[in-house]
Amino acid sequence: MGQAHAKVFMVSSRAPVREPERWSSRRYSLVSRLEVLARRVGLGEFVEKGDLVAVKVHFGDRGTTRMLRSIYVRRMVELVREAGGRPFVTETTGLGMLHPRSTAVGRLETARDNGYTQETLGAPVVIADGLTGFDYRVHAGVEVASAIAEADKLLVLSHLTGHFTSGFGGAIKHLGLGCVAKPAKFRVHIQGMPEIDAGRCTLCGRCAEVCPGGAISPPEVAHERCVMCAGCGEACPEGAVRLRWLEGREICRRVAASARGVVEAVGRENVMFFSFLLEVTPHCDCCAFSDNPIVPDIGVLASADAVAVDAAALELVRASPGLPASMLPEEALPKGREKFEHLFQRDARVQIEEGERLGLGTSEFSVVEVG
Repeated sequence: MGQAHAKVFMVSSRAPVREPERWSSRRYSLVSRLEVLARRVGLGEFVEKGDLVAVKVHFGDRGTTRMLRSIYVRRMVELVREAGGRPFVTETTGLGMLHPRSTAVGRLETARDNGYTQETLGAPVVIADGLTGFDYRVHAGVEVASAIAEADKLLVLSHLTGHFTSGFGGAIKHLGLGCVAKPAKFRVHIQGMPEIDAGRCTLCGRCAEVCPGGAISPPEVAHERCVMCAGCGEACPEGAVRLRWLEGREICRRVAASARGVVEAVGRENVMFFSFLLEVTPHCDCCAFSDNPIVPDIGVLASADAVAVDAAALELVRASPGLPASMLPEEALPKGREKFEHLFQRDARVQIEEGERLGLGTSEFSVVEVG
């Protein structure tokens, strides 16, 4: 099980100075104060000289405008390099075969459009699970993206958001979905294997054309050859491919189990988390647009414990006032009211509880404000 108590370090989004004559000082920028946070959480000791450090970031989708800004990622890259590490910024492909985010080429094009390039980040950009999402190493039954499994250290930079199926997305979700290849994503999201409704199938063959495993001869699916990409459902114009998508408590449990596989692949002592509670949108950065934030900016959290950093993030959001020009209903606006639960009627703590049960960390934490 996780440790009895974890420290979560935090820098506030509010600058520690209010005198107008000093507003031009860059040292009060949240970007600059990341150095203080990194020092207190022990990044300099965590990264050893020569380490290949995977800096995991969500690149967002085309149209997303509130994903984690590249200037924060670049500063974290600089801090890793100053500690002696060799950083690379990384992301994985998404489910399906036709959407741009489903391949490394599309992911990199989207990354460029959203401001994530080697030039803006100061480090190479690597798609961790290969060209089409099937480059992985299996640990604890989880297909962990190869470039993450092979890295010496993993630095997870999470943009905290709501999520319509899991309640919220933070460090645990970033591990369990963001660091794995297509088959692992498939098992988190989908119950069972694809089936084709013969009554709706027109035998057009589009599902067979897109299937990388050659598993489909409409209306039959050879499950032993299915590589679990969900491309068939994406390709079918008639909705004849049946995929049983999960949500709620079950998907949260599976996210946590997948996260455990990633941690086992890299090593618990080789993973560190920075969670950015900035522009906390009601839905994740996979969406092709960004709604108004639901609470004011809070700051950045850092910890070696994924469960603790997510538990602290939930508590800080709950304690914040809701923003009235957001998707939050009126009853969720006061301080102390649950925010993510009111958005999608999901229990946001399931990931916390399951992560703790699986030994990912502890929900007992104290927040230490620095900087």
